Amino acid sequence: MSRKTKSTARSKLVRVPGLGLSVKLFRQEGLSKSATQVANQLRGHLYKPGRKNEIKSGFVDVKAKGKHVHADFVAGFRVRVLTYNQDGELTPVHYISIDRAHVIIKMDRGTVEVRGSERIARKFRRTYVEITGASLSPLNLNCGTRRLYEQAKDIDSVLLTGIQKGNLSQLEFRGHGIQTEAEIGLYARKYRGEITRFRGTFAYPSGAFLTTTINAEQGSLMVYKSGDGILEKDLTWIVDLMEEAALE
Repeated sequence: MSRKTKSTARSKLVRVPGLGLSVKLFRQEGLSKSATQVANQLRGHLYKPGRKNEIKSGFVDVKAKGKHVHADFVAGFRVRVLTYNQDGELTPVHYISIDRAHVIIKMDRGTVEVRGSERIARKFRRTYVEITGASLSPLNLNCGTRRLYEQAKDIDSVLLTGIQKGNLSQLEFRGHGIQTEAEIGLYARKYRGEITRFRGTFAYPSGAFLTTTINAEQGSLMVYKSGDGILEKDLTWIVDLMEEAALE
């Protein structure tokens, strides 16, 4: 195999600075523009660092690829920290914290994927709606959670909501071997409960076994990394599963 072929065969690594990567998915409606048109709109709101203590936000590295738009969204947040002054008294000090998220706008699917913290996903949503006029709502799986739940292994927590049994409206199960617990199926069938959040291990296409938390109601997931990061094809696979479950 040539050096060029080997390089092509390598999978891109998504580097994650923390313990895992948070992904937020939105359903996009009310937008009849091409990927190129949306990319041009985002380029009109590029990120430029501001003066000290000035909060700025915007997009960088905006690219239209087929029916998708890829971009990074950068935003500043004011963070309040308590610190001791010269007199030994606790005093609030404000800093500017900069977050960055990778965004994929999928015109063909009507979804938007935000790879970043919850707070930057919220800020991106407000900014994107203001720029494009689109409507973004959390990608609720609409009872499609079972599709992902059945592929997971070593599930150690499950949240059931919508239960109609006396004063019970939700139940949370924690422990080992939860898949074998009959009570989950009982409450889901008999009392109309639905799995809205669970954490388990998935066998990803690369062969990696990664702990993953799925929030079906909010359209979000957290993939806990192993080693330096998470392979792009693994991340694409779990996101595709969620989108397909929600859009069926």
